[in-house]
Amino acid sequence: MESARCKAIIESVERGSFRAAAEALGYTPSAVSQLVAALEKDLGLKLLIRSKRA
Repeated sequence: MESARCKAIIESVERGSFRAAAEALGYTPSAVSQLVAALEKDLGLKLLIRSKRA
């Protein structure tokens, strides 16, 4: 498994958002989302429940 993908999912879970994970990792929120999506695709399952903020 690619380490950037693993770091992205771990930071997202620990910090509670892609935005906070992106700040911690030095990425954009979109890049973190794409890394997590790629990991989910590789594993064949959803790891996070996504919600849109109002």
